[in-house]
Amino acid sequence: MQAAMTAPVPHLPPALAERLAAVARCGVVAPTVPGLGPLFSVMQPLPPPGGVPGPQAPPIAAPLALLGLLNRPEEAARRLLDLPEDALARIRGGEGIVAFDGASEGRGFAPVHAQSLHAALDAAGIPPGRAAWLQQNRRLRGPYEKHCAARGIAPLRIVTADSYGFGLWDRLAGRRPRGWRWGFALARDGARRHRWICLNYMLRPHRALVALWLMDRPEPGHLSISTTRQAIDAPWRAGFLAAVARLAPEAPEHAAARAAALIDGGLHLGHDTDAFAHPQERVFSLPEAEVADAELFIVTETEMAGAGLARWTEKTLKALASGLPFIVFGNQGTIAGLEALGFDLLRDLVDHGYDRLGDPAARFGAARGAVARFLDRPAGFSPAEMARLRDASARNQAVFAREMLRVSMLDPLDAVMGMLRA
Repeated sequence: MQAAMTAPVPHLPPALAERLAAVARCGVVAPTVPGLGPLFSVMQPLPPPGGVPGPQAPPIAAPLALLGLLNRPEEAARRLLDLPEDALARIRGGEGIVAFDGASEGRGFAPVHAQSLHAALDAAGIPPGRAAWLQQNRRLRGPYEKHCAARGIAPLRIVTADSYGFGLWDRLAGRRPRGWRWGFALARDGARRHRWICLNYMLRPHRALVALWLMDRPEPGHLSISTTRQAIDAPWRAGFLAAVARLAPEAPEHAAARAAALIDGGLHLGHDTDAFAHPQERVFSLPEAEVADAELFIVTETEMAGAGLARWTEKTLKALASGLPFIVFGNQGTIAGLEALGFDLLRDLVDHGYDRLGDPAARFGAARGAVARFLDRPAGFSPAEMARLRDASARNQAVFAREMLRVSMLDPLDAVMGMLRA
């Protein structure tokens, strides 16, 4: 299946327009199932005109390579490169490349994922040197290449990419503004109804513990969380409660019992999420009025205890874009990674010391302590604090416009397109 390139969106940043023009001159192809990958899908409305590339255009096979499929090597081997033979032959001959596109996900290295990708390449007769693996984990390359070396096989190129990061950039700094705007939570002065806001969709161990702790506190806040959105069988429940206990070593049995009661009680605080027509709406949405009436954004990332994992998601980026101070219950190094890009994360207002801690339970406890210390301060923001927040938000908006475009789309495209020239 060839991906059709549509009409352009005007006034693209020159750096993006140049790279998308290069992609448009190629023949982007993907199997009908699983389809086109997320990074290539999110650019589909954007490339400049030129119509469908001709038969001499170098092929880029960009199949959707989600982890659910990579957990099933036999199926992955059949489906990932189920493409016309002429495209495969040209890639085998060095005219094109494969970009296994999982840029909406990131996990620690798992041998089964490598097994699936290499099996797909073997089935198509394509050497690993003609392929890249696009995903979000910035620490994947080392353990993956060590795995390949131990087995005497050539590795794919590991490329860090983020389709959701680019999607958020496109809404906030690109050509498709919609919904809430950058820094909206700082638009007005005065008192705020919520000392904190914490938004959760799917149930996770750290999210359950954070929710229980916040519900015990006296400060007014806004919490969304649900225990009813996923099927809970006995194995899932046992694993979930064990993970909860590991995050609370000071009282593991008590924590697990409270989390079990949360599930058994069917807690559902859906708020704006109950109106979503599709779960994907949560990716870029925010309850704007509630965020604008809060002081602290408490982010519960997708994972908190993932080994060998360095990534942030749109959850943290949305908190950053709101303009509010925020604290992240997530992977080690999330704050450091964002600061390395140039973001001002308000260390004079928020204690981010938790971010450097490798042990998930210690990091969880330290993040909770940081929230408590923030909430111990007088309610509201002083005029000087509001000025500080607005200055930081203006700086961060400029950094986001430049750096999020670069790390989510420009750098990954450079890596992929560079393989065509190799």
